[in-house]
Amino acid sequence: MFPQSEIEGFRRYWRRRKPQSSTAIHYASDVTIFFEWVGGIAPAAITVHQIDQFIDWQRNLGWKPSTIRRRVIALRMFFDYLAYAEDRDLVNPVQPRRHYVANADPLPRDLTDEVVQQLFVAIGDHLRDRTIFTLMLHAGLRVGEVVNLRVTDLILKVDRPSRLRVQGKGQRERMVYLSTTATRLLQDYLISRTPSRESRVFLNQHGQPITVTGIQLQLAKYCQQAHLWITCHQLRHTFASHLIAAGVPVTSVQKLLGHRSLRTTQRYIQVHDVQVERDYHAGMEKIGGVPVTAGGPG
Repeated sequence: MFPQSEIEGFRRYWRRRKPQSSTAIHYASDVTIFFEWVGGIAPAAITVHQIDQFIDWQRNLGWKPSTIRRRVIALRMFFDYLAYAEDRDLVNPVQPRRHYVANADPLPRDLTDEVVQQLFVAIGDHLRDRTIFTLMLHAGLRVGEVVNLRVTDLILKVDRPSRLRVQGKGQRERMVYLSTTATRLLQDYLISRTPSRESRVFLNQHGQPITVTGIQLQLAKYCQQAHLWITCHQLRHTFASHLIAAGVPVTSVQKLLGHRSLRTTQRYIQVHDVQVERDYHAGMEKIGGVPVTAGGPG
């Protein structure tokens, strides 16, 4: 039995607790992913073993430790919420010492041009999805920002660059510029979209706003078809890494991504630091005549 009403109650609970945060959206999405994966098992029947298996499944799919940890925390919060909302004793199957995955701090993982090409070949002519993932790749939008995008946020121009008004984390608003490709796709999608009074830009097949989970599941489908695995956030990483590699000032990249801290954006410099690369090659040219012999110091 899929606990749709319980998950909706959980989402509303977190919306009340943190109205200016995307926590409610992501927690509800994480719990939905778990119950779609576990298939037909009621919340009260979930055991530590299903949590173990879910973590293993996420690892095998290549999800980052930080993402798995957030999803496990969301599940623990969900079972705590059920005990509170239903006023009954409910053993929480999520055990922190057993299930909380240690956070790592890896460098951002951007995508090669070949992998991006494979993804878009799998997407084919699905105009909505092509537009969604292009916005992540060409404008650095987070998946939640795509979901929350409204028609009134679009500033599509013919005679000058098009822009988006984006509500980021903590309800911080920023302006995002659009490439020619992203602009054309958005215009074509809006023309083809079924007429609707809905203010959100991207709708599902029922004419309702698409959800974070809906986008993630679509991406998973295309990845399966293309025999690869990537995440929505990697498309955003790729956008940032390409800008840094092209010499765009890190402060400009920070504003485009909506990072509050410059330190967060500077992590991309560690991946594509053009000056360090130049210094390395210049140095190696100077010491290039130093012989390397077998058995020498490592």
